[in-house]
This record gives sequence, structure tokens and C-alpha cells, in this order.
Amino acid sequence: MSSQQRIICGVPKEHCTGGHLQTDQVFTTNKAHSNHVDAFNCMARYLVKVLKYTRIGSRDFAPPDGGPVRTLTKKMRYGGLLVYGKEHTRFMPEKRRAGNRGVIT
Repeated sequence: MSSQQRIICGVPKEHCTGGHLQTDQVFTTNKAHSNHVDAFNCMARYLVKVLKYTRIGSRDFAPPDGGPVRTLTKKMRYGGLLVYGKEHTRFMPEKRRAGNRGVIT
């Protein structure tokens, strides 16, 4: 992955393991990961350690209250893509591929 791209994981910034970066003002987080696998592992760790989910498969997590199983997207596709802005001052969403990729309920 290019040094001009970062991946956001969707984990609250106080629990995210990603590095700090300056983003566009629409984001509530200022942390991101260098690749999709790191973003996936950050979300998996958050589900197990903080929300107390039980990992039942490589991408499947069962909630502690017995609700529906949460399945994450494949590791190589997980997360939202950010690219370096044309002013070279901050990261912003990549318009063609960025989106809410990650959680299937």
C-alpha cells in the first residue's frame, strides 16, 4: 500500500491501535492503519477485549448477551480508505472506494 493511503478501522480512538494522523474535519477519529489487515486486527481486538465478544471463527464474533453473531469483512477488504489530500496537509476519504466496509450483522 502506498505511503499516501491509510485505512480507518471504525474503533473509537481511545481503543484504536493505529497511528495518529491529520484528517479531514468530517472524521471523529484521528488514528488510522497502514494496511487492511492491521485495521481488521484492531477491530477484532476491540470486540474481544473491550466489548467482551467471543471469537467463534476467523471473522465471526458472538456477543456476550447471546444476540446475533457479528461477521467482519475479509481482512484484505476491511476498513475505509483515506488518501492524502491535494494540498498535502491532511488525509480525506477516497471517493471511488471509501465507504463503510467491515461489519456484516
